[in-house]
Amino acid sequence: MTTDAYREFCWGAQLPEVAGGYGLLLGYDAVSGELFTAVIEDIEYVRLLIQSPGATVPQEKITKVLTDWPNLDPAAESVWS
Repeated sequence: MTTDAYREFCWGAQLPEVAGGYGLLLGYDAVSGELFTAVIEDIEYVRLLIQSPGATVPQEKITKVLTDWPNLDPAAESVWS
């Protein structure tokens, strides 16, 4: 994600820019069929989760939950398209 995309993400998610960035966990609710993004400020924790399939995330680790997924494709015109 480029610096401009990071700023746009923060703006759209209504989050402050933080020096280390945010970790994003893209999720799918099998019951409702809805996509969601869990935003986590603890990047090292997100790295651990990636190596631990099936691990659950304690609510206190989640900074914010967003509906849908941001568009992280580098060729995208907007993170929110």
